[in-house]
Amino acid sequence: MRELVFNIENIFNTSTEDGALQQYGSNKFYIPAYQRGYKWGSDANGAVSVLLSDLKEAFEAKENGLRNEYYLQYVTVKKKEPDLLEVIDGQQRLTTLSIILSAFSVLLESENLAKDKLVYAIRSNFFDSHIYSAEDLKLLISQDWEGLIGSDSSLDRQDIYYLFTAAQKVFNFLNKEVEKEKYSLLYSFLLQDVMLIVNSVESHVSSETVFRNLNSNQVPLTEAELVKGYLITKIGRNGNSKSKTHFREILELRANLGRKWDEMSAWCNRVDIKSFYFSKGEGMEGLLTLTAMMLSEGKNALKKGKKEDFHLFNFYHRLEDTEMAYMLLKENFEKLLDWYGRTDIYNLVGYCRFVKGNTNNNLNFLKELLEEKDLKGLFKLLEATKTSLLPDGDVRTLKYGGDEDQLIHAVLLELNVFPKGINYRFDFYRFDQENWTLEHIFPQSPEGKKYILTAEQRELVLNMLGPDVASEVKEVLIKESRTEEEKKLYYDALKGIGMLDSIGNMCLLTGPDNSSNGNLFFKEKRNNVLRLIQKGSFLPKHTFDVFSKMIDSLENSDLGMWTRDDIKGHQNFISSSFQIETKVVPE
Repeated sequence: MRELVFNIENIFNTSTEDGALQQYGSNKFYIPAYQRGYKWGSDANGAVSVLLSDLKEAFEAKENGLRNEYYLQYVTVKKKEPDLLEVIDGQQRLTTLSIILSAFSVLLESENLAKDKLVYAIRSNFFDSHIYSAEDLKLLISQDWEGLIGSDSSLDRQDIYYLFTAAQKVFNFLNKEVEKEKYSLLYSFLLQDVMLIVNSVESHVSSETVFRNLNSNQVPLTEAELVKGYLITKIGRNGNSKSKTHFREILELRANLGRKWDEMSAWCNRVDIKSFYFSKGEGMEGLLTLTAMMLSEGKNALKKGKKEDFHLFNFYHRLEDTEMAYMLLKENFEKLLDWYGRTDIYNLVGYCRFVKGNTNNNLNFLKELLEEKDLKGLFKLLEATKTSLLPDGDVRTLKYGGDEDQLIHAVLLELNVFPKGINYRFDFYRFDQENWTLEHIFPQSPEGKKYILTAEQRELVLNMLGPDVASEVKEVLIKESRTEEEKKLYYDALKGIGMLDSIGNMCLLTGPDNSSNGNLFFKEKRNNVLRLIQKGSFLPKHTFDVFSKMIDSLENSDLGMWTRDDIKGHQNFISSSFQIETKVVPE
């Protein structure tokens, strides 16, 4: 069976069965005519410079015990008769590696492992005449570009220029950035610990089509797809049987695994699922990472680093028992699928993950939930987590504008997710997408720069301030219009009564709705909310009840205003209602 991952030595080595070329019955890589010429730049930010810097950084990390293998992403190949392996994607990478190996053969006076391994379809091989031979390569780097093309005008081509500058860059880098006594160690690291993932396509598939998909349409393989290919290839290897029956069974098994994987991937990558479980990241990678965390703690899978390091693929590649890993992956998927379909579990998981400022919106929390052995333990953990997010004391003391904002958010979200006496499925996707935030029901700053209060609104402000309002504030509010200083005067007075920042004057509105409401008064906000409902905007039940005044303590109040009594009544309602026990019945 062919491997998927090869170190650089085995990418180019044809003298061992462990080599990629040997496993495909080939002895050379073939660069077809439909591919563009070599075009990796060698300036400070060019791909050649980046690769060299990354290799040096990875080598130093290996020396310091911080990492093992280093991945150079993948190449896509297809068997081409009689002894060539066609490179559909990855030509630039293989070409640059060939230059680096050739440079080391000069510096270490050793065999050139890359020699005669690249065949180009469209012209004579520049490598044969200028790179592979140590003497030719020394001569090449001793010249400047004008001198090279002056001696042979046929070399005056764009891809030759990039090959020339790449060779110059490699030597300059090794001479200036690497200590000479470490050449051998760096070379050994390159051969043994730098990896390429080889993705092969079937012989009947058009190479040009695959190339267009990978390049023009920019559809590279994701890390999840690479893990899929690796696991499915490994699963089903049973002994050394080579019978046709056994081979057909393996093919059928892998086809079934592939279909199940596609089902899992399609579900995990749904936008609502990604938002709910994986914080909008790539869903299948989230499930794979979650599973890796449960296999030997999955520490390697969670290392931070560059995307091209393929930490997740590296983790699964190290596993000995791939069947066990796949079964755990499938088991986790089935649990997450079941939880999402059950309103009681869905609401509890969502509440614990989406409360503002919580620490549960990560894979560690999901890992804890998945490791619970039964539903009783799952509910116990969820209820304990939910309780920990809510305040211990009297919620009527909570004030907006500081550390207590998160507690207010937790209380109001609890009222919306678990309304009393209703079996209600909360829409956490809309909650996340529309960015629900805390909103003052009676505005803190009623007048914008261009807005002037009506007589009715001035009266509402005076009523909110109460009978003990200072005379100078009252005089300001009697005026038809106010200066910015006069606005600040009565804004400070509103803040001073201590009611507007209380939880009784707060509700949840979506970001767009909140913005459209601005600093409107209750009547205008209520009309705006009703219009938003008519247009299909999703509002939380508690918010709807507030603006409809369908809360018991507000039923007899005026629908056109929000008063001091409304704030107190709403505050008392929240105090008596916010810690409703969620009814969960394990099935």
